[in-house]
Amino acid sequence: MTRLRAITTAAATCALALVVAVPNPASAETLGHFYYVYTDANGNEQQANRQAIPTGNCYNLPEMADSNESKPAYSPNNKTGGVAYVYEEIDCRSTRYALKAGVKGGANMKIRSTYFPAQG
Repeated sequence: MTRLRAITTAAATCALALVVAVPNPASAETLGHFYYVYTDANGNEQQANRQAIPTGNCYNLPEMADSNESKPAYSPNNKTGGVAYVYEEIDCRSTRYALKAGVKGGANMKIRSTYFPAQG
């Protein structure tokens, strides 16, 4: 009986270790790269490359923090493994456009924020 209790305890401990070791999908990040073009304060075009964007939450592009002062970014290029929803306004508050993995939007696709759904 003692041996059976030891085996049961060991099995329960291993199961708990597996549950703790599995990452929470809500805290996951995108895999790959998300590119876009924006105009800096001096009027120069810049290309941004974002990696590890959190999934499951709206992500405001850092260069677009002041939507009254900055023009929207454009030409998003989704090189991640999943769909990216892009929005022309910050806080994902405008019409949503789906940009599938591996797809590049044109210069007319304006963005200030994006949303990557949680995988899983």
